[in-house]
Formats: sequence, structure tokens, C-alpha cells
Amino acid sequence: MKAKQIFLSKSFFMILSCMAIFSFSASSQTYQYECISVSGDGYITIKIWNPQKGKHYTSEQARKDAIHAILFSGILSNHGCISQKPILQSQEARDNFNKMAKEFFKTNGDWGTNTRASDTETALPESLGTKDWKVYQISVAKNFLRKYLEDKEIIKPLNNGF
Repeated sequence: MKAKQIFLSKSFFMILSCMAIFSFSASSQTYQYECISVSGDGYITIKIWNPQKGKHYTSEQARKDAIHAILFSGILSNHGCISQKPILQSQEARDNFNKMAKEFFKTNGDWGTNTRASDTETALPESLGTKDWKVYQISVAKNFLRKYLEDKEIIKPLNNGF
């Protein structure tokens, strides 16, 4: 009986430990997006929405989330969009950016210079159905964003050599 209690205690502890690890490793980002186009002049245009905020999702937050997506997630290929790797590919680059992220994303921060447009999109992605959500169409200047991060020495220039 005592062995069974020890086994159950250890099992319970292991389950709680796993749950804690997964909850801390899960992304706090709740936005979703899909690619609309990748243009030759370096702009990536996406539709973006936040299921948790729904109709309370603001244009400013959508623009910040679009930049975050380009930096950390990249773009999957679809509807004529070419797959794009995230700008921050290494852990070192992510750590460097995270050190300056608060300053970058503040109200009058540099993030605003890297988005071209923010319009409420009337055509909801099919997966949303008829929900009362705000969906935005955002264009992010990926090349300008990359250059900005190179100038801040967050990432290495592409022509850095090998």
C-alpha cells in the first residue's frame, strides 16, 4: 500500500512538472495570420486577427503583431505567397531583440516605421466563419526591418560573408 502511495505521489509530481513546463513554454501570442502577398519591393502583406480580443483588437496591436510574426515566425507559403523564414532565426538574435523589444514596441517606438498600411479587412478568413472579429490587412517592410536590425547589431548583415 505504501509503495502504491509513493508511486502515485511521484506520478502526480511528474504530471504537475510537465504541465508547468508546457505552460511556461507556450507562446503568449494569441494572434493568427495568413499571407496575402510577398512583393518584390520587400513588403509582406498579411491578414491578421486575434480570436481572444475579437472586436476589441486594435489596429495598433495588429501592426505590432504583424511585425512580431515576421520577426519570430516567418510566413508559410499559400495563395501565391513564397515561404519566408523568420528574420530572427538564431537564439542569439532573439535574445538580442528581446533586450530592446520594450523600447522598439513603445507607443512612439521604431516599430511604426516598418508597417505601410492597416485597414479593417471585410473578407474574414474562412476558418473564422461569421464571428464578430476585426481582421486587419497589414503590410510589413521586411527589408527595412531587416536593415534596422542590422544597424542595431541585432542580426548580422546578409552580405556578411561566411
